[in-house]
Amino acid sequence: MTIDAQLISNFEDLSDDIIISIIEYLSLEDFITIFGKLNSRLACIIFDHPWTHHQLNIQIMDDKTLKSKLDFIENMKLTSRISSINIRPFSIYRSIEIFHQYKSLDNFMNLRALSLNNITLEETESIFTSENLSKLIYLTRLHINFSFGVESNDYSLRLERLISKILLHPSLRHCIIHTARSIDFSQIESSSPVEYLDIDCCSFQSLYTLFEFTPSLRHLTASITIPSESRIQKISIPPLLNSIKLYLSICAFDDLTIFLKRFPKLQKLNIITYSVIESSTFTSSWFKLITEYLPALIKFKRESNVALENIEEYMESFRWPNGWQLEEKSVPNGANYSRITIINIRY
Repeated sequence: MTIDAQLISNFEDLSDDIIISIIEYLSLEDFITIFGKLNSRLACIIFDHPWTHHQLNIQIMDDKTLKSKLDFIENMKLTSRISSINIRPFSIYRSIEIFHQYKSLDNFMNLRALSLNNITLEETESIFTSENLSKLIYLTRLHINFSFGVESNDYSLRLERLISKILLHPSLRHCIIHTARSIDFSQIESSSPVEYLDIDCCSFQSLYTLFEFTPSLRHLTASITIPSESRIQKISIPPLLNSIKLYLSICAFDDLTIFLKRFPKLQKLNIITYSVIESSTFTSSWFKLITEYLPALIKFKRESNVALENIEEYMESFRWPNGWQLEEKSVPNGANYSRITIINIRY
């Protein structure tokens, strides 16, 4: 069998925009090694084309290797072409601190996405000063994963001030902040433009405070680890919020019910509890709660641990009428429990 030569396409026959889409999946070193010296057209696309942006990944490396990589970027005049930076240092190296010393992040003026893993509060404060943030005018996606460490007496206040400053950054839309410290959003004083937010260690009470300052919020992922001390009767619900994912690390089903009743426009809901066992009484009330208070909901996902002897009864509680279709998955989790995932979709 022969192949018609007219059906064979060479890489160079592709349009500029398709080639750019391909090389942006590669690391800086990879695409320069593969494409950089092939011909003048590809070199122009990589180094001079106004549409081309590159990803910079800093994983486990020593200071010498890190400096060499940053010098390479500088010598190739690629600093202004970096649109995404991911720094994930090993615990024995302070790559984030050294990176910032060698090449301050505010030099990457076209940066759109930034991910910082295993970072201390002190490092974060040195990076996200008001002056540096003012230069990152295109930063829309941010992921910060704080490391564990010795905390000073004013740690909580400093953390709250830092998070407030970050959330108020005018170009930020997608934000993930993971920290072992509880967050109460007490230092936010004006509206945040954030549309997607993923946070750790909070209470329903702190979420109520957050909602007052996030009018553009569309999706919320939160880990509930702190009991609510009081209940706010009147709160401002973000009008565009239609998707919520909650991790319950404490037994707070009563507070959860009160919380969910405030979202009549909610379309997607995911509740996850692995360390907390849901009572059969609450399980059987999900359909009533959704029918009465969440009329716009089209997708409900529940992930939990269930005792083996209760699985059949548990699953029966989620076989709902009126157009709901159930998908289920069970994974053994120890000798006496299974990890159950149910997805109910309304058609």
